[in-house]
Amino acid sequence: MYNVKYTVEDECTVSIEIKFLNDKEQMVPIRGMPLAATFKHTATSKDNVLTGPAMDRHIKKELERLTNLMTDSKRELTVKDKDLKDVKVLLKVKEFVEETQANTDLITLNIDQLDESLKLF
Repeated sequence: MYNVKYTVEDECTVSIEIKFLNDKEQMVPIRGMPLAATFKHTATSKDNVLTGPAMDRHIKKELERLTNLMTDSKRELTVKDKDLKDVKVLLKVKEFVEETQANTDLITLNIDQLDESLKLF
């Protein structure tokens, strides 16, 4: 585990990329990179605590976003009460499946990040 501290003079957003040396002796980014960090003068010292109010707000926001994603997915993928003879309906279901498959890694990462965040409490 590493602890990194960074101080800025002006408000800004920075991009953070963390890499590790893999078994092939190559430096590769860890999953989910790059990250963005925003520095604001209005932030309180409590917001910099890992289990502070900023993390609490983030967890609540992510839970709501992922819950909405699952609700929308269930609605879009359920074929009950849909006219399966209508090509447009079938194409819409197919497009949603393809979009979900394309975003599977990102969705899994978001769930894993939320899971790790919840372990702090």
